[in-house]
Order: sequence, then structure tokens, then C-alpha cells
Amino acid sequence: MATYSLDQVEIFGRGVLKAEGVVIDKQNYVYGGGRNGIIYRVSPDGQVSELCSLPAGSIPNGITMDRQGNLVYCDLGKKAMMKVSPSGQVSMIADRVRDLPLTLPNFATYDADGNLYVSNSSTRDINSVLSEMAHPEPNGAVVCIRRNGTSEIVATGIYLANGTAIDPKEEAVYVLESTRHDCLRIPIRKDGSWGKPEVYSRDFPALPDGMAFAADGTLFVTLPAFIRDGKMAPAHQIIQVDTNGKWSTLIDDPKGEKLFFPTNCAFGGPGLQDLYFANLEGDHFSRVHTNFHGHPLYHQR
Repeated sequence: MATYSLDQVEIFGRGVLKAEGVVIDKQNYVYGGGRNGIIYRVSPDGQVSELCSLPAGSIPNGITMDRQGNLVYCDLGKKAMMKVSPSGQVSMIADRVRDLPLTLPNFATYDADGNLYVSNSSTRDINSVLSEMAHPEPNGAVVCIRRNGTSEIVATGIYLANGTAIDPKEEAVYVLESTRHDCLRIPIRKDGSWGKPEVYSRDFPALPDGMAFAADGTLFVTLPAFIRDGKMAPAHQIIQVDTNGKWSTLIDDPKGEKLFFPTNCAFGGPGLQDLYFANLEGDHFSRVHTNFHGHPLYHQR
């Protein structure tokens, strides 16, 4: 049984078309990039505006924000990490880390020191990666672009690396393996190096895409789709994972009435108690008011 009914889920910001990512600033404005190459900005009362149009060929994916108010997003079309200034100016952060090209950058998150962790789903590009849905391969990676401009490869051999998140204690970076329906935990050592990836939670009921931590360590994971006979079918689910790695259903929307391929999530609103969702195949964000307080992201602190 789901924790929240569909009646408790609100459609928010109708007019945001096919956004993969979602991020909320300290003033509770909500941002996401549509597959049409538009960065949308939604006011706290739900009014939708366009911050900017991205360069031709851009396909925005996961999105976050730095402390200067720049939107930082993964661009599947440019095969790079990109940045949009508050005035809408677009620039590149990086298109490779050491000898690893960012062929399929998926999601990015900052740690408390301003280091940017990025998942690269596969060495294949967007036009050929769908074969990995039917035949999973360990072609994904997590990389780190440090605040001083240097970059390092955190881990390789990941199965379709997707959403990333840093836990509230800053002890590990977590990454979803979409084609294995699980979540990996990669320890962050005190010297800044990383330990070996280990499975934190497994056997999700559908393909996981994005995630966000509450302050108490509860993890919320979006499940947009199932893979059946090598093809994608809608799931429209959200699960929560406790600190022991055990998951339970938070929201189930089998008809896609309010959640339509939910791909990423983030906390915002008063007390960071509202959990927002991006809907990749929808025309809106969604949100639900929770009993949790979200772990504030780098730009929200």
C-alpha cells in the first residue's frame, strides 16, 4: 500500500513540457529543462516562464544549482556538463573527465565542498544506449569535477548509471543502476578518495531514475518505467528507502494521472517538506507535502 494517495499529489506548473530534472532554489522557484531545449522557471504560486532556450542540439537531462544561482545540467545532445547563468547565458563546464568522454551524462549533485559528482550512464550515446535496457552492460561511471577544476573518475563498471545523491552525513555518494533495479553506495573517505561501490538497496519493482535524501537519511527514488521484453512500459511510481536499505511504496499512479514517467525529484518549499517530481512524458511538475524534511542541497544551505 502506498503511503500517499493520488489525492495528496498536486499538479504544479502546468506548461513545463517533458522535463527530466527538477531543482528548487532558496526562494522556492522551481526549474527544469524540457526535451524541447527550454529551461523553465516556475514561481512558488505555479506560474510558468521560460528562463532561456538552450543552444541547438541540446537535450537537458538532470539538473542542479550552484551557490551563485547558476543552473548546472547534464546535456545529452552536447555530451557535456553545462551551466546556465541567472540571466540565461549558457556555457560548458566539461565534456570529459580524464580519458572518459561524457557520452551520456545523466545526473549531477554537489557535495558540501562544492565538488560536482556526475553519473555517465554509458559509453554509448543516446542513439544506441537503448540496447542496454534489454541486455544490461556495465558501461556506466561516476566522476567528480572538483571545485578547483581538476577531475577524477570515482567508479566504473556501473550498469546504466543514473541518479546520484550525497547522503546527509557526506559519507558516501549514491548512484542508481537502472538496468539492475538497485542503488549503489560509494564511500567517501576522509582524504577525499573513494571506496568500492556496494549495493545499498536492491530489487526495486521498476527501473529507478532519480533520488533525493531526507535529513533523517530516508531516500526517495523515482520509478518511471518497467522493462518488458526489451521494451519500456510505464510504472509511474515513487518508493522510499529506509536507512537499512529496505524500500516501500510512497506513491503509485498506475494510470499516470499526476505522475507521468517521473524521472527526478527534489525537496523544496517551507521547511523543505515538499517533494517535487519531474515528469519526462508530462506537461507539468508534481509535488506532495510530506512529513519529512529534505536534506538541503549545496545551493540551499
